[in-house]
Amino acid sequence: MKIRKTLLLLVLAVVFSIVLAACGNSSPSTESSSAAGEEPGTAETNTNGGNILIAYFSHTGNTEEVAGQIADLTGGTLAEIQRAEEYGDLQEEAEAEILEGVHPEITVSVDNVEDYDTIFVGYPIWWDEAPAMIATFLAENDFSGKTIIPFCTSASDDIDNSLHIFSELCPDAEIAEGLTANDLNDIEPWIQEIGNLLT
Repeated sequence: MKIRKTLLLLVLAVVFSIVLAACGNSSPSTESSSAAGEEPGTAETNTNGGNILIAYFSHTGNTEEVAGQIADLTGGTLAEIQRAEEYGDLQEEAEAEILEGVHPEITVSVDNVEDYDTIFVGYPIWWDEAPAMIATFLAENDFSGKTIIPFCTSASDDIDNSLHIFSELCPDAEIAEGLTANDLNDIEPWIQEIGNLLT
């Protein structure tokens, strides 16, 4: 009987010590696994994530993918820009809008654009320019004293020729160097490079 009690106490002591050891280790292992999952540079740029907007127009989904990655890296809020009416003839109407400086009516998936201090603006390159919906977005909002960070996707042209609309329509904003984001691997180094604008 005594042997049984001693054996039972010994087993209980071993189980108790295992439970205590497991509880003691759970917190650090959780921290280290979350730290290991962090992208380099994310901790720095995520601090002001609530004050960063990633506004984008995407026709085929390429620009939307880039916008999503920027949101993941910065903690910013995504806002999709859409043309209020679909194009009848995309090629003809979209080019005419750009050439004639037309600002078509748009919808934006957030109402409070003015609440953000840092605004990424993304778009595909059409005829070496930003689609007309981007001009509408820039013209309809007051970006005075704010930082605008352009980015684009393109089959051939880079962002440079499209940047003039930002200084024309937002003369009182700080316009950061833009990125032609055809390679998703370029996005994180670019975010780290402009990190000082996000804090």
